[in-house]
Amino acid sequence: MQFLYAHTQKEDNVWATAYRYSFDTISNRIFFTFGDSLQISYTQRPMSFQGVSASICDSAGNLLIYSNGCYVETADGYEVVGSEGMNPGLLYDLSCADNEGYRLSQSMVLLPDPANPDLFHFFHMPLVAPSFVKDVLHTLVDMSANNGDGTTVFKNQVVAADTIHRHGLHAVRHANGRDWWVIAAKIYSNRYYMILLTPNGVETKYQEIGPVDMGILYGGEMVFSPDGAKMARFDTQDDLRIFDFDRCTGTLFNPVHISIQDDADIAILAGLGWSADSRFIYAAEDRRLLQFDTWTADIGGSKVIIAEADPPLCPLSGSIGTMELGPDGMIYCRPFNGQNCLHCIKNPERAGTACDFEQNYYQLEYPFADLPNFPNFRLGPVDGSPCDTLGLDNHPLAGWRYDRTGGLNVDFTSVSWYDPQQWWWDFGDPASGAVNQSTEKHPSHTFSAPGAYEVCLTVSNQYGSDTKCKTVWVTTTNSSEPGEKETIKLYPNPTTGEVRWSGLPEGEVVTVRVYDALGRPALERRTSESWIDAGELPEGAYFLTFMDEKGLVFVSKLLVLSY
Repeated sequence: MQFLYAHTQKEDNVWATAYRYSFDTISNRIFFTFGDSLQISYTQRPMSFQGVSASICDSAGNLLIYSNGCYVETADGYEVVGSEGMNPGLLYDLSCADNEGYRLSQSMVLLPDPANPDLFHFFHMPLVAPSFVKDVLHTLVDMSANNGDGTTVFKNQVVAADTIHRHGLHAVRHANGRDWWVIAAKIYSNRYYMILLTPNGVETKYQEIGPVDMGILYGGEMVFSPDGAKMARFDTQDDLRIFDFDRCTGTLFNPVHISIQDDADIAILAGLGWSADSRFIYAAEDRRLLQFDTWTADIGGSKVIIAEADPPLCPLSGSIGTMELGPDGMIYCRPFNGQNCLHCIKNPERAGTACDFEQNYYQLEYPFADLPNFPNFRLGPVDGSPCDTLGLDNHPLAGWRYDRTGGLNVDFTSVSWYDPQQWWWDFGDPASGAVNQSTEKHPSHTFSAPGAYEVCLTVSNQYGSDTKCKTVWVTTTNSSEPGEKETIKLYPNPTTGEVRWSGLPEGEVVTVRVYDALGRPALERRTSESWIDAGELPEGAYFLTFMDEKGLVFVSKLLVLSY
């Protein structure tokens, strides 16, 4: 029991990606760090990314290692001894020799060893000829060696010898709460390989189920639902396929094929994501985002068009791209072609357009080429199943986020894990009377007055409970003044200090003034950059004004500092 809860909470806390800076050996590294709000930071490291990004943290959320499919690097930028030469073949020769990074999206998963916290397993797919993937390979690194800089125990061992589809790999925890299943699909086939990782090593089996796929050129994604009960697969040629999955035996069953009649069949790339509650599937057809409700009898009939990209979503690409569910329960979308914009489905557990898909949610300083390919690390055992033999229980882990919807009203979303069965909210607002508490999973609350409120969520099940408390700042002032430029966006918000914005002309000099909730000046900066550091200010609600050289106010925006 101690192993499960010491090592399966924050492995996906930091996402590492980057893009080639120039033709030398330096890349602009981008780190997405999740906490109460997403923080994005930049640095320079040797490794560049082009289509593969795999990273992992320790149980406290500290970044340990990452890989671009060519070799493995530590969080400090040191190459793990012996890791060069991963994925041998044509693509390695073309892209790894000059440090561009491997170019096969979703082709690597990185897992902790089921028994030894110093060992990490890479499962990856080599492209040996144009659009031809051969085998699933296994590489093991030991981070206890070389004073913590690691060494490669073995590399490129074949664990599934066959031609593999470009949909990539995905992983899900075994029903015993400790081991892992890794899935891969054979091209022009209905064969699926299940690779089981246990403390005793690796075992591989396969089964044939569902329709045969039609095309190797059509890239997409294959993703397990966060609860591990289903696996979905999507591309624009073969459309959407959904299977039930037995985490105990590693068996797919009850295949459902959903044909999508449209003009997107010629698109060769597609994305797929699940909501954190495992209800909604999001399928990205290059320029169109679709939602399907898997809790209905007619999943195909539940299709809703969430967004269509016209005009293009990003300056150089109209695509929505691959998707990754964040620890905060939001789905992040990386457009194809290496853009510096990041899209987001902000409330993916809500039906229809209420899921709030926001194009260009973040404007990054540099382009980036991929998002990591994570399993759900916060998935426990299937309690009471035949494989529940290790004495591990699902002790719930509380988590939540909130959205201001206007005035004193705030929407709350539970992002809690390990099978919670009850939710109890305390909004820290006794003046609101009986509605100060709620047992809904995703409640709304109208606060009695502006101010700071300590909001707590307690989740529980038969094995225990957990509580997460955070400060929520509430103000009656609108987050935007009338007549402001609607294109101005602040992020992250709330923030722990650094605040960035998009929507102003690049390089334009502006004066940024920060006022507290009472209208008193708190900070002033004159800059041509697109960010300032407000971390010297106390926690609270503030307003930012942006003024050009003539002293005209561009915009006034609400900012919340929360440490």
